Amino acid sequence: MNELDYALETVDEETFENLAAAFLRSRGYRTREIGVSETFDGWDARVAMRVRSGIAHASIAEDWREQLRADAEKLKEMEEERNERYHLFVFVTNRDVTGQQEYDMEDEIAEEYGWRLRLYHRQDLLGEIYNNVPGLAKHHLDVNLGFDTDHLANLEELLTERLNAIQERRDEATDLDPGPTVAIHVVPNGIFSTRKTRSTADMPDPSVLSEPVSVATDARGKLKVAYDRDGGLGYRGYALLRNDGLYESVTTRLFYESEPGELLLRASAEDDAPGLDASVVVAVRETLAHLSSMGYSATASVWISVLGAADAKLDRGRVERSSTSPPALGIDRYSTEVVTTSIADREREAVLEDLEPALSELWRQFGYSEGTRHVEDGEWHDGVVGDDLPSP
Repeated sequence: MNELDYALETVDEETFENLAAAFLRSRGYRTREIGVSETFDGWDARVAMRVRSGIAHASIAEDWREQLRADAEKLKEMEEERNERYHLFVFVTNRDVTGQQEYDMEDEIAEEYGWRLRLYHRQDLLGEIYNNVPGLAKHHLDVNLGFDTDHLANLEELLTERLNAIQERRDEATDLDPGPTVAIHVVPNGIFSTRKTRSTADMPDPSVLSEPVSVATDARGKLKVAYDRDGGLGYRGYALLRNDGLYESVTTRLFYESEPGELLLRASAEDDAPGLDASVVVAVRETLAHLSSMGYSATASVWISVLGAADAKLDRGRVERSSTSPPALGIDRYSTEVVTTSIADREREAVLEDLEPALSELWRQFGYSEGTRHVEDGEWHDGVVGDDLPSP
């Protein structure tokens, strides 16, 4: 158990309540703290996320389920007494919660009270603090993450190792078709923790980028691999899912030559050919569902990389094809800054909102200063894909 994990395990009630309030704000909730409440015997706040509004509560009770049920019952009484209608009940605990426990409790609260439960637990807190707001650790728990386990550095080292293997056509990329590639990596926060070894036979089949028609799946050792075969000896792309939660998908399908010597990366779907943005969103959402089924329920880090594409330009599709276009990428390897997304909250709007910074960063690297034209404020624009994005 590292220093931050230990601090969350032993935190006192008042400190945890202050941390929970800051955590919720970092997750995008609008909060108005009520403070110590006679209703809940602790801290609570009015919260809102997008169009939903409700009440949040924080607790360090060892039996978090008993505490959550008791708070839900009291919240129902308050709702009736005040003649108000709540849509959201947010519960923050410093205890560990499994994915199945989370789903069961969400169903129970929805059936009993008609509210949507958002349950945040220790792994959620660890993921958010490590990846997005390390200052909360110092401010509330007196833990300086600069001297901790260098979680992000470990993730970046893992990413570099995998990208090297792809470019050098090693490991699962040995028979990948030559040429430039797009790769995405999704890494759950708990990848470096000690977990029970999962049988690959029980793991879901990984989702392959760019929605190939024919996929061949193979289970080996500690991973499952799905190959996008195209009739030849090699393959156009693949996806792998390891039993520690690492997901990687690589494809050459998103690149094409519009004329001899002009290499383009297809950003928008066109003539039934998938585009970069939609391919990434679909693959990430499906992967989050797979990670949830494997027992992960906190957050995941996501990177989008373009390899061997220094001469490629970004093709925006039919919207704008003029005689002048932005320059080629000019870099042999480019990876976006890491973005973090919730494994539990896989609604389309939430995933789109989380991935938009990475997609826009990639568009800007190709010379489009406004970023992606497909995603804005958690909404999909340009009806090529639109509402057809599947729900995991």
